[in-house]
Amino acid sequence: MRSNLSPILFKLLLSVFLLSPFCSLATSDDTSTVFIKEILIIGNKKTKSSIILRELPFSRNDTINNLDSVLVRCKENLMNIGLFNFVDINYIKEDPTTVIVYISVSERWYLWPMPVFELADRNFNEWAQNKDLSRTNYGLNVRQDNFRGRDEILQLQFVYGYSHRLGINYTVPYINRKQNIGLSAGFLISQYHEITYDVVGDKLQFYKNEDLYVRKDFSSYVRINKRKGIYNYFITGLDYRRNSTIDSVLMLNPSYFVNQSTYQQALTLSWGYRFDKRDYQPYALKGTYFEFDVFKSGFAALKNEPEIMAISTGIRKYYKLNDKFHFAAMAKGRLTQRSKAPFFNQRAIGYGQDYIRGYDYYVMNGQNYLLMKSQFKYTLMKRRVYRTSFINSDKFNQIPVAMYINLFADGGYVQDRFYSQFNNLSNKFQYSYGIGYDYVTYYDLVFRFEYAFNRMKESGFFFRIGAAF
Repeated sequence: MRSNLSPILFKLLLSVFLLSPFCSLATSDDTSTVFIKEILIIGNKKTKSSIILRELPFSRNDTINNLDSVLVRCKENLMNIGLFNFVDINYIKEDPTTVIVYISVSERWYLWPMPVFELADRNFNEWAQNKDLSRTNYGLNVRQDNFRGRDEILQLQFVYGYSHRLGINYTVPYINRKQNIGLSAGFLISQYHEITYDVVGDKLQFYKNEDLYVRKDFSSYVRINKRKGIYNYFITGLDYRRNSTIDSVLMLNPSYFVNQSTYQQALTLSWGYRFDKRDYQPYALKGTYFEFDVFKSGFAALKNEPEIMAISTGIRKYYKLNDKFHFAAMAKGRLTQRSKAPFFNQRAIGYGQDYIRGYDYYVMNGQNYLLMKSQFKYTLMKRRVYRTSFINSDKFNQIPVAMYINLFADGGYVQDRFYSQFNNLSNKFQYSYGIGYDYVTYYDLVFRFEYAFNRMKESGFFFRIGAAF
């Protein structure tokens, strides 16, 4: 379907994003000082009290200002660690300057031996073009959240079908007395009967062999996470990957791997920083998120190792304009060194969360990119909690629901110096705009229904799971 609508809406929303000041959120007028005599926690049947207390900006016997505002922030912090369905924080005054804080939590269900049924394509909209059930994966994903009550995560995955995966991941939030240094590690073995070997016409090209595994991957990682205060995170990582393919793929694309080889391996050192002060991470309405990453692959230590160095950064801002209206904007970019990396390492816009709405059927590969998104949001229904009488467990019988409509505008640019001869979207600014409906419910689920128009005067209806940014 094509539309002759002009990009006025896109320019309007993007201008507001560029001109709006990144102002701080308003604070409460309550400047009174109180003494925290005691902190009492209720409902944490499994979660250790230390996991809850480490999210508070105060401790027992502290003196603080603006108590009401601080407790709102405490509730947001506790919801963002993903261990609770509901959090309530209240206090009782023993006298005008002394209070006892009560924290009541409703824990989630933490053990998920979930059957896996997933689409092999990048998103639902791409899969829906052909509706090919052979392009699906199935298996079992066993995830134990809040392992030992310490916010640890242990995950095992066994996936078959379109691709085969076997992996294990383990995360512990802290390993020291100060509770500010954590660790995560894992590995993943994957095998594919079908892979993408090139991009032509800005669409992925596939090669399939039902008798052979076309590509085999092994990846492993270890991360050291340091937390400073409540909102600052520093991540240092070391990764090892080995990828191999068959000769038929190299005949289709000799530059698929480095040195025109049937395999490549990489040792990668990375460092990242996160500032995360959002009210609700899965679907933020106010707050700030900032990210910065740098990574280096290739240390002349392994055979067939690509040499790549890249820096990426991004910021997201969420504004509460009033009780009904919100505005949000983000910008993200990446710069890569000028050496020619293989096709396998050229992903840019169109993968994961780095996409332009309305371009769901396309990808833009390249070395450098800039991505921007903005949206005005109207609250159709504020968060309400519905109780079900046929479920006895308090982990499932309270269902929160919120609904929003929004006008959005996205824009992006990908610079591709090596592989753009058969593609038209790279090396040109792309944009889209449209209207969307968001349905937010429990266990961090967000369902999005959007109608978008892009620069090519194409329009369509798209469905996604998860917040836009």
